[in-house]
This record gives sequence, structure tokens and C-alpha cells, in this order.
Amino acid sequence: MKTIHYLYISLFFFFCFFFLSIFIINGNTIFFDVPFYEWLRAFPLQDFFVFITDFGDTFWLCVFLVLAFVLIKKKKNRELLVGTMIVEVVLNLLLKYFFGRERPGFPHLVEVSGYSFPSGHMMASTTFALLMLYFLWSSTCSKLWKVLFTILLILYPIVIGLSRIYLGVHFTSDVLGAFCVSVSLVSFCIFLFRSLK
Repeated sequence: MKTIHYLYISLFFFFCFFFLSIFIINGNTIFFDVPFYEWLRAFPLQDFFVFITDFGDTFWLCVFLVLAFVLIKKKKNRELLVGTMIVEVVLNLLLKYFFGRERPGFPHLVEVSGYSFPSGHMMASTTFALLMLYFLWSSTCSKLWKVLFTILLILYPIVIGLSRIYLGVHFTSDVLGAFCVSVSLVSFCIFLFRSLK
């Protein structure tokens, strides 16, 4: 993919996030927030999601980062990984306090604190997964390994996002907003990285 295309992707998802944020700026819910939660809760998956949601928290993200740091040999790629993840953490905190959206009134199946929009678990897992996908497809691994790890890296943020909705601690729009911010951020950081390189 050409370097400029990453900028186009970043801008597209930035405007998607901006459009979504207009509807929740005053703490409003979006028409699909409650129906999707109720549909998801119809499945008996509480134990699975209680278990899986922890893989999006700070401890496991740090474990994954250490493993990635060991596997990634190029210094520049390590800098891109660490730098982008630091920006993601700061950006998520700033956005949460800017929007100040309260958590859903659904029963919370796990303990949480802080504001709701955008989802921190979803932002962190999506940012990490996208960066690893970029490194993976830039590597010399065999196509089989690339396909297998691509499936895992795509599923990772999806199940994390679904777990946050299922457990009642985030609206669907919190998860979608986090996804848009993460794609925009990672694409922009890759664009800068490749431009400077």
C-alpha cells in the first residue's frame, strides 16, 4: 500500500468518529445501543466474556507488548509500536474526559470506573492488533503464518469489544467509536513513520 493511502484511511475514520461523536456529545444513546446489547445478552456467554475481557486490560496489553518487543527485530518498528501505544493511552484519557459520557445503566457484570466513551479496552486492543498486522505483513513470514496470525489479530479486538458490550460496561457506540479512533490513529502514525523513513 502506498504511504499516502494510510493518510486517506486515517482521515476517513477520523470523520467517522467525528460523525458518531456528534450523536453522543450530550450523553445521548444511539438507536442501536440498546437493541444490540439486548440481542447479544440473549446468548449464554457470560463466563466466556468475563474471562476474555481481561485480555484487553493494562496487564495483558503490557504482556503482549513485551512479547512483541522481543519478536520485532527492527528498532524503528519497536519505536512505532511503543510510541503509538503511548499516544493511544493519552488520547483515550483525553477523549473520555472531553465527552464525559456515563457508563450504561445496564447491569455491570464486572467492576469498572471512569467514563464510557470511547472504550479503553477496545482502543488498546485494536491499536495493538492493527500495528501487529502491519508488522506481520511487512515481514518475511510464510503466507500460512501470516494468514493464521491475521485471523487471530482480527478476532482479538472483536471479542474484546463484544465482551465490553455483553458485560454491560459499554454502549455499542463506545466500542465503534474506539475502533474508529484506533484505525485513524494507527494509520496516521504509519503514514508519519513511512514519510519520515
